[in-house]
Amino acid sequence: MDGYGISVDFDGQQLVVQPKNVLAKVALGRSRLVVTSAELVSASMTKAGLFRNGRLDLALRDEAPCQLHFTRKQQADFEQLYRGLLSLCAGVATATEAPRRQSTRPRSSPVEPTAGKSLLLRGRGWFGQEVVGESHYFKELRGLVGATSTGEREMVAQLRREPSNRHDRNAVQVLIEGRLVGYLPRESAAEYATPLQMVERAGKAAQCRARVWWRRGPGDFIASVSLDLAEPAVLFAINEIDGRSRHMAIPSGRSYQLTRESDHLDVLGPLITRVHPQGKALVVASLRALERTGPRSKSEVVMVYVDGQEIGELTKQTSAKLLPIVRPLQEAGITCYADVVLTGNALVVEAKLNISPPEELPHDFVRQLQRVVKQA
Repeated sequence: MDGYGISVDFDGQQLVVQPKNVLAKVALGRSRLVVTSAELVSASMTKAGLFRNGRLDLALRDEAPCQLHFTRKQQADFEQLYRGLLSLCAGVATATEAPRRQSTRPRSSPVEPTAGKSLLLRGRGWFGQEVVGESHYFKELRGLVGATSTGEREMVAQLRREPSNRHDRNAVQVLIEGRLVGYLPRESAAEYATPLQMVERAGKAAQCRARVWWRRGPGDFIASVSLDLAEPAVLFAINEIDGRSRHMAIPSGRSYQLTRESDHLDVLGPLITRVHPQGKALVVASLRALERTGPRSKSEVVMVYVDGQEIGELTKQTSAKLLPIVRPLQEAGITCYADVVLTGNALVVEAKLNISPPEELPHDFVRQLQRVVKQA
């Protein structure tokens, strides 16, 4: 049977859970979960509500606890699964004369969405997410910005949930260099709670770009913090870059509509279905320049692929704008990647490329691009 982003199989003695996408892997904290009677300690269930999914919590021996999420339509199947797991727990509990078996299966390690201990969340390309409560942390901000009288600086912020907060159990702290500098607004914190929990369960620290502005006067100091943070459904991609080939990921920035998506619903439909019921997903796509010959002229367009399969192309005008990035990398044998946001359902999918045009690329990235192309 299916849960929210997972496939579940239970034969009465063994539970097998298989994530269907990267987000589900992060939420489960494992690439695959196998639970036997010797490993299951207890199970509890929270039913799905009108505006929230249900949850099946499993406590395991020698393993971190895990949660299986399901929708209201899937609730009947999960209620049956829950009863079966309770029976399994009861059977183990009554067998007190039997020695406790130790699992011979190695402990699963959390799925890592990216290398290292931190995950840089996607942004919108600008610092549009408000941070509140900075006035309570001016001492920490003064220490961060130094003695200059006024200024603006881009930094990296960490987002950390604070479930013990007695005012808001969804509270999200904003930290810079380990110093608490404010919180996400209450409404935003509730929206980002689930994806941030997924990142934490993977053993990661959720990071994003932050902008700090300050002004210092005689006996006076004011400051504000804002974040570059994408909407919750597209904080990280549901697929991965093929690391076996040389590649560069172009920073996000502006949004460009793809064309001919309807010709590739065999690819886009299954992708958007993997994140049902949100109807929105982020994928990492590769870009490739292709020359087309028409009845009177030739033109060069940028084609867009996901996991090697075409999902659409950019208009001639947009292609001309992005070819100065794509063509040099392609000629150097380097795959060019960028983010694509998918919206819709299995029947109709809209795809938008999120990429910085050449004139808006960061200077450091341009120098890196020039160096890589020159060395190729």
